Amino acid sequence: MRRLLIALPFLVLGLFYLFMELRMGYLMVVLLGWLTFALEYRYGGESKEGEELVAFSVSASIVIAPLHVAFAEVFAVFIFLMEVASLFAKFKLFSRS
Repeated sequence: MRRLLIALPFLVLGLFYLFMELRMGYLMVVLLGWLTFALEYRYGGESKEGEELVAFSVSASIVIAPLHVAFAEVFAVFIFLMEVASLFAKFKLFSRS
């Protein structure tokens, strides 16, 4: 759980940057970062590697966003979809067995 909290300062920094410069692309990156963090915090947490991957990915997309917003958007969407897919597999596919 502590490994996931590494992403929290980056998310807060992204929120502060969003208040300074409100753009739609950066809003999407920050929102998807917070959603990914919340999903992993609430429903994930079974493996240390998964937490580290989510923490690194959320932090990286926030840091990359001021440099290249389009790349950060694609990266944030990809990580969010991977997190949703892993949670879907965890709860829907493996709950029947």
